[in-house]
Amino acid sequence: MEPVQYSYEDFARLPTTVFWIMGYDMLGVPKTRSRRILYWIYRFLCLASHGVCVGVMVFRMVEAKTIDNVSLIMRYATLVTYIINSDTKFATVLQRSAIQSLNSKLAELYPKTTLDRIYHRVNDHYWTKSFVYLVIIYIGSSIMVVIGPIITSIIAYFTHNVFTYMHCYPYFLYDPEKDPVWIYISIYALEWLHSTQMVISNIGADIWLLYFQVQINLHFRGIIRSLADHKPSVKHDQEDRKFIAKIVDKQVRLVSLQNDLNGIFGKSLLLSLLTTAAVICTVAVYTLIQGPTLEGFTYVIFIGTSVMQVYLVCYYGQQVLDLSGEVAHAVYNHDFHDASIAYKRYLLIIIIRAQQPVELNAMGYLSISLDTFKQLMSVSYRVITMLMQMIQ
Repeated sequence: MEPVQYSYEDFARLPTTVFWIMGYDMLGVPKTRSRRILYWIYRFLCLASHGVCVGVMVFRMVEAKTIDNVSLIMRYATLVTYIINSDTKFATVLQRSAIQSLNSKLAELYPKTTLDRIYHRVNDHYWTKSFVYLVIIYIGSSIMVVIGPIITSIIAYFTHNVFTYMHCYPYFLYDPEKDPVWIYISIYALEWLHSTQMVISNIGADIWLLYFQVQINLHFRGIIRSLADHKPSVKHDQEDRKFIAKIVDKQVRLVSLQNDLNGIFGKSLLLSLLTTAAVICTVAVYTLIQGPTLEGFTYVIFIGTSVMQVYLVCYYGQQVLDLSGEVAHAVYNHDFHDASIAYKRYLLIIIIRAQQPVELNAMGYLSISLDTFKQLMSVSYRVITMLMQMIQ
């Protein structure tokens, strides 16, 4: 039995669902009035909590009375870099009209018939189970960072008969002997919504980026496969020219779509990569300082998923770079000897355009590739080593 070929809407389900977790509807899916109101209220609570938490954090840093050890300094450094990273990505996805426009263009280009989807091997490009598990682990490890303190407090209650009232972020001060319990509950609710806003902004923006890049890569592979399979001849020159004209047109459209993608995500991509590297550095140093604790364990998982997050962005950036270049090789290897002169001119147009590689880039000048990932990890390792030497 043939497997069901995924539709374009199936691809969009994962990034859309992830953003629903924080009440943000990227594609404007029709909903009932009551659901719209509930989404709006939840969205407002996430943003308001995020604003309150950031405000309190800045106040503590300016006050500088409660930050009195190296561990806390690294904790605050982690929070600052992660907030910058998440808010940068959230600002990117606020370009909803541009994202919806790019989504519509890619939906129009997506193979419509089952045979066409089989030919383009759309199922091979669908979200793998390992990628979905990575997203779940990333969100799960972030949740554990927030709920870890209350779990520790519960364990302390059952082992030592004392509830320690621990919570996640150091900028909220709670004294169980002076403050009522409802303040502790309010702090935890604020921290949960604040964390939701940051985590989903962080991973969700990258999923949308990968989603669009996967679609563009799918079509480049389709062009390469079409050129390899087609055998032109002067005997059916009219059909051949129609075929190659479609390829030329599709190549132009893909370049335009990649430029649209870079226009949306490229402006913040450089800052996102730098702040992600900074988060990895500060979290790694903080974890080494804290030692083998529940918090440290969840941070180790978080670091691993963050590294994979950067790797995937660079990996798919490398793919589009390679595939756009392979189009020229596909033309060189194309069996065009029996084709007409007009057909060969079209091939020349494709080769000339393929000489300018299509790439995912940041700020219009930094190409995102596996070399970028290697350089980023190399710099991160050196920074971690330097920080540990300074602390010791």
